[in-house]
Amino acid sequence: MKYLVLGCGADSMGEAIAARLLKEEEAQVFVTDQNLANVDRTYGKIKKTLNANLKWFLPDGAGLDIIKQKWYLPLFFKDFDIIISAIPAALNPIIAEAVIIANERYGEKKTNYLDLGGVLGITKKIIFGKKPDLARRAADLGISLVPDCGLQPGLGNIIAMELLEKFDPKQRLESLIIYVGGLPYNFTDPPYYKKLFNLGGLAEIYYNSPLVLHKGRPIKIRKFSHYETISTREFDLYFSSPDTVKFEAAVTGGLGSLPYYLKNHVETLREKTLRFEGHYKRVKAIPRGKFEEIFTHWLESFQVTKKDFTVMKVVAISKSAIADERIKIEKLLYSESDENWTSMQKTTGFTTAVLAKLIADGYASPGAYPPEIALDPKVVLKTLEKDFNIYERTTPLK
Repeated sequence: MKYLVLGCGADSMGEAIAARLLKEEEAQVFVTDQNLANVDRTYGKIKKTLNANLKWFLPDGAGLDIIKQKWYLPLFFKDFDIIISAIPAALNPIIAEAVIIANERYGEKKTNYLDLGGVLGITKKIIFGKKPDLARRAADLGISLVPDCGLQPGLGNIIAMELLEKFDPKQRLESLIIYVGGLPYNFTDPPYYKKLFNLGGLAEIYYNSPLVLHKGRPIKIRKFSHYETISTREFDLYFSSPDTVKFEAAVTGGLGSLPYYLKNHVETLREKTLRFEGHYKRVKAIPRGKFEEIFTHWLESFQVTKKDFTVMKVVAISKSAIADERIKIEKLLYSESDENWTSMQKTTGFTTAVLAKLIADGYASPGAYPPEIALDPKVVLKTLEKDFNIYERTTPLK
């Protein structure tokens, strides 16, 4: 199988995606970036840590510039089984259409597409857009365009869909909440955060009005609403502190397009981003236009521990599918950084790589859909077992 990862460099998701793909048998993995230094760094790191045969893809011996080389992209893409976009989301519609054209023009092999997504407006262009009609063209070609294949949106939505099947299908699920966050281990120092992915993407999640389900209908609500504090022990996390350490959680724009697919099936659907107490108060004081500048200054001003962790909990409440009782089912995931990868590189990058292989192997529905719709959630979670410990617990309710 032949993969092309767009976007790499220090602590990038592309770097982790490539590394995880190289663990698959007979995988040919190529990386490219606009910045040649990023390609060189990724090649060196993977060669050192995995001793794997990562390949460069450098048209004309230079970095790949999506805008300047737009018209050549179909030619560049035609020999790959899947194109994986780990670059800024604004470029994703260009890449997705280039994949379509590569199939239409050359048709020597089926080339599929996947991205990390995370920006609803961009994802909607790929899935629902009519000019150009990427979804219809992809379905006609028998290929898959699968946006939003990261941690969240991505894995959290896949878990949510898997949980949905455990409840009575004859009635709406009462509540489905996805809690997720990547954080440093030191919880006492502002800004109570560590940069684990692009701040531009973080701003999209923070400042865009979140799309949720309310009474079964997709609506947009005020950012940072439904604020709550929760003990870290609710996530099976115990810190070396005599006091109870608390997360704060608020609704952010991380559900992707899932509300459109679950309307009238789920009463309440939200995604809430976890931070340590005090973070959101600081963020609310920053105008969006100044977010990256001010937040970068904060991050540079405070010493942050190198070690970090990512935690996710998906909570579903409704009537059981197998017994006449209300139940709460929670599915939890925890990952921490090591000497090679941040926790977010693992949970996002490794997830993306597993999804890419499943799509390239033909498991995804033809057309344009997010992964929770394009793929069987059970197959995804089974495949991820060697990467993460995702466990479940059930509590009877009155």
